[in-house]
Amino acid sequence: MRRILTVCAAVLVAGTVVATPAMAVAGGDIARPAAAPWMATIAFNGDQPLVQRESCGGALIAPDRVATAAHCVDHVDPTHLEVHVGGGTLSEDPGRNVPIKGWSVEPGFRLIPSPVAPEDSEKSSAADDVAVIKLARPVFGVPTLPVARTAPAPGSTVDLFGHGLTQAPDPKNPTAALGDQLKHAQLKVLDDGACAAKLASPGLLDGKSVLCTQGAATVCPGDSGGPLVQNGRLVGIVSFGGETAGKQCGEPTVDGFTDAAVARSFLTQPRPPLAPMAAADPVITGTKAAGNTLTCAAPKWTVKPDKVEYAWYFNQVDPANDFEFFVPVEGATSPTLTVTSDLAGHKLNCGIKATTAGGTILQYTDIV
Repeated sequence: MRRILTVCAAVLVAGTVVATPAMAVAGGDIARPAAAPWMATIAFNGDQPLVQRESCGGALIAPDRVATAAHCVDHVDPTHLEVHVGGGTLSEDPGRNVPIKGWSVEPGFRLIPSPVAPEDSEKSSAADDVAVIKLARPVFGVPTLPVARTAPAPGSTVDLFGHGLTQAPDPKNPTAALGDQLKHAQLKVLDDGACAAKLASPGLLDGKSVLCTQGAATVCPGDSGGPLVQNGRLVGIVSFGGETAGKQCGEPTVDGFTDAAVARSFLTQPRPPLAPMAAADPVITGTKAAGNTLTCAAPKWTVKPDKVEYAWYFNQVDPANDFEFFVPVEGATSPTLTVTSDLAGHKLNCGIKATTAGGTILQYTDIV
């Protein structure tokens, strides 16, 4: 589940769902940056424009701390992420780019497979879907968003902010749906019974950690981790939406949020344990030739893991479409690999899985 979920409005015309233009959100509008100065944008490192790299939202809840969804960072190498605080229109005002010290995932985080399609992670929901990103330095001069102590009452109005997609993607014009401008929408809170009845399966709702909303707007890819706000407090964190029922961005649906009040003790703990963090990526040493030994050299760690596991992979090509993919080398779970004659003709790489009480990351070497 990498449901990197943005505010997306839809209108119902003659029984057909039609996404509205990016310049409007039903029940809301384009948000002024001053309305959400604590808004955070989580993106993967790269040279492309920020709007093309944006993966999740978040909220600055303390000068050195951003709240987001667990599925936004779970198993992700923190050195490959960047956090921008206070961005409005990302192409013009990306906000402050603040270095990351690490992240921590709620220990109870888990996916809830869809009873209809348990093998499809995109149709899963989640429980305790919350994480904290610890910033390398505090952000001063920016208001923070306090975490609510109580959940919003069913029927009450809440405010959603996000930079995710504004409509279902068009393969012919993939950048048209990107949420460059910060969007805002108002939604209504549902009680658990009404929410469960509207999901693809009642079993998808973890009533202890999730609250639901419904309205003229929906969350979409890119909104995950973003804030749900009421009375100037963080009451929810975007977790899942219509994809659990196979719906596209903008189709009417209920949306699931991690209840911030339930997660408050985790979000506000003084020193959250951090997932491992490395100073660099691992590398493969040695020469790839039959009979030689390759070594997967782990990097120096800035946050040392409690446990490290290794896996080796070799490439295969699907002759039907010339698609290349990598599969595990059976039994190859140590830092070294003896290259057999069969493997010598394949591309190889190594993966490292590192774990602490704060979470798990995956790192991969370059291909040799």
